[in-house]
Amino acid sequence: MLALFPCAGSDVGQEFKPPFGLAWQMRAIDLEVALVGANGQILTRTKHAREGETWFVEGLPQLALQRVKFHLAKDRLVAVELEYGKVDWTAANYDGFMRSVHQRLEEKHGAGTQIVRKQESGRGVMQTLLGYRWPVTGGSIELIYFAAQNPTNIFRTISLHYASEPPEVLSENAADSR
Repeated sequence: MLALFPCAGSDVGQEFKPPFGLAWQMRAIDLEVALVGANGQILTRTKHAREGETWFVEGLPQLALQRVKFHLAKDRLVAVELEYGKVDWTAANYDGFMRSVHQRLEEKHGAGTQIVRKQESGRGVMQTLLGYRWPVTGGSIELIYFAAQNPTNIFRTISLHYASEPPEVLSENAADSR
């Protein structure tokens, strides 16, 4: 059974672990058994070059958790991305959730570094992006807020990225899949 914590990780000085009580370098077959046991549904499995794969999973019970992406390299777990949001949340709900997660990460891992903060408009859509990174022994954690809106629609999401490899390595693997 998976342990469910929005900011599962480690206290300062302890081993950095992925969320849900999983383990880095966990074999794909063991990850699948754990996900199915927690009522997770693997919706898609996308293969990448360099022996990488991303699983899109829904159904894991956690407040406002929409889906989770599990990134594997050579059949082993290397990163987890949790995507949060609710259709009925207001901007204030997103702000409060972001603040809460940010505060918990700072309590566990110290001050994070702001990695992006921008707002731009194009083609009638206003986009906002805000992100922080916490380097931890053996990996990193990133907290990202994204919003896009036009006069009639709005999309918002908060994502929490746990990586056992430097973000550059994961970006290279994702680029291989394009």
